[in-house]
Amino acid sequence: MNNGARGKGLPKGKAKELNGLVQDLLHFSFGQPCNHAEWLAQHRNMVGVLDRIRRIEPKLRTTNGQSRMENVHHFTRWAIEQGCKVGNVRVAEHTEYGGLGLESTGHIPAGQRIVTVPRKLFFYVPNEPRYRKLLAMMPNAKMSEQGNVMLALALIIERFGANSFWKPYLDVLPDRYTTPLYYTPEDMAELHETEASLPALKLCKQIARQYIFIRNYVQDRVDELRDCFTYDVFRWAVSTVMTRQNKVPVNLAGFDGMDFTLALIPFWDMANHAYPDAREQEDRCVAETCYNATDGQLECALTREMSATSPVPIFIVYGKRTDAEFLVHNGFVCPRNPYTSLTKRFTVPRSMVEKQAHLLELLGIPSSGMFAFGLATGSQLPEPISPELVAIARVQAMAEQELDHYIALDATERQKLCCSYRSDLPDKLCEGTDRTIRAMITDLLNCYPTTIEQDETLLQANRQMHHIRRLLIEYRIAEKQTIRSWATSGKDTAGEQAISTDGE
Repeated sequence: MNNGARGKGLPKGKAKELNGLVQDLLHFSFGQPCNHAEWLAQHRNMVGVLDRIRRIEPKLRTTNGQSRMENVHHFTRWAIEQGCKVGNVRVAEHTEYGGLGLESTGHIPAGQRIVTVPRKLFFYVPNEPRYRKLLAMMPNAKMSEQGNVMLALALIIERFGANSFWKPYLDVLPDRYTTPLYYTPEDMAELHETEASLPALKLCKQIARQYIFIRNYVQDRVDELRDCFTYDVFRWAVSTVMTRQNKVPVNLAGFDGMDFTLALIPFWDMANHAYPDAREQEDRCVAETCYNATDGQLECALTREMSATSPVPIFIVYGKRTDAEFLVHNGFVCPRNPYTSLTKRFTVPRSMVEKQAHLLELLGIPSSGMFAFGLATGSQLPEPISPELVAIARVQAMAEQELDHYIALDATERQKLCCSYRSDLPDKLCEGTDRTIRAMITDLLNCYPTTIEQDETLLQANRQMHHIRRLLIEYRIAEKQTIRSWATSGKDTAGEQAISTDGE
């Protein structure tokens, strides 16, 4: 691709048709759905219009026509020439992670820096006249509120600008992503009843509305965007920012009201994500990263020695995020994520006896609400399950004598029922609580349209399945496995009454 190549003006008839479609998109994107079915219908309508818009808009490439791997050598040389320091690591093809990654090329002592990226290689929105002018056109006109979209627009300007300093870096970026902006309506339906469904739908709606605003009120007033702003280009830029941006803890650009900077960090951001493994597997290594404010650089180092003679993948930590956050904002699934958390609605059954309801009232716990839980084992969350939900299960499991006991206690002693899951309470009560939680979780699993086993069979039977649909089913399995970790954490729940659950 010639970086100076831009879209040409459309014929008058096509331009009129495009304007009409943008108005249709505006109509569909400003409705407020009341339930999940309406959200899916809105998304289906928006995608239908966007597909027609994409067919009319100029087809602009965001790559130079070569594969990412073919551009790695030039990119690495450019990064090193600009001050990036690399020690016994390289960018390599990691197809199992969907693209490129970092790997070792030899022995690395514990504590050695493997990647150092100077501030001059941080890609962020500079406080320059052209960007101040662009920011002034945006709603609220504050970088603290428009940082993501401004970074995406800066990416577009550099991608299609002549002789961009950033070209070697831009040439190794993906040309498509697995974020919700690339989902079809059929893909989105795969997320029914999952934690990721509503955030994914809201993201698509938000980006469609941003596209409309920029096209109607910004594009023709900014020379650098006039001929290269299309929906395809915009969703590429937004997805690049979503999946690669970092919050540097200093105000590099000097915009008012900011104590951080959103930036893309070349070379370092080629590493894939993983959490440290206590077993310290030899076939993988997770590096630690910090920003050295004194020297103005990002530093990435290993905490243990890497002595393997063959290449070993090197990972970084993208942050403590839930499975849904990783899927929606990064476009991948993190197996056995110790920081994952689900929030589901639970309702106390109407059959609850009067004393149980009274005890919950004394504890200040509502009979219905949204409660969170993570993995039953291996979770790194402070509380792997909401103490309030555990308290409901405890009250649900109590016999009349136990209810009388806790109702009669003073408030301080009674509040022990709201303590964490592994509190020091009578064994009989703990066993009853476990049974109630397992029964409730089993009931929750039944809200999903498919079982884990059905999803696994679906993946095995369709080896040629599109990679996005496969990703969504893998996410669906991971979410249900998180739930099932509680359902299988003890003995059989037969005959136990479950707390009622409502699918989202």
